[in-house]
Amino acid sequence: MNDLNQLFVYADDVDLIENDIDAQQTNNDVLVEARDEIGLQVNINKTKYMITKRKTGNEGNKNIRIRNEVIEKVNKFKYLEAYVTSKNEVTEEIKSRLVSRNACFYSVQKLLTSRLISRKLKLKIYRTVILPVIFYGCEN
Repeated sequence: MNDLNQLFVYADDVDLIENDIDAQQTNNDVLVEARDEIGLQVNINKTKYMITKRKTGNEGNKNIRIRNEVIEKVNKFKYLEAYVTSKNEVTEEIKSRLVSRNACFYSVQKLLTSRLISRKLKLKIYRTVILPVIFYGCEN
């Protein structure tokens, strides 16, 4: 087995990116051939595709297929804890991050307002529990 095959054997997610739907179909066909050679399986139910252009072209009713099965087209998906949308919008990502930060804060709110816990311990909780969630995905 060469190094490329070893890479695919341990791959959990594979992203194929192209500028048009015909090139994407060609890439999928190449992936299927490589998959067959090394014995991998593709879960059709979990496989999706998305067109990421601000202006859609003449894709019309074209579908991407693996063998004879049509792959579901989506307008957004979550990848590595970040939302990706077909129009490269960030509103879904911002909403998702706000929800997770609010949930984190409200889960420890009783501790932070308790008179039984010292200010020093409250600061430690804030620094170790809340700040990492707030700054997750931010660049330093």
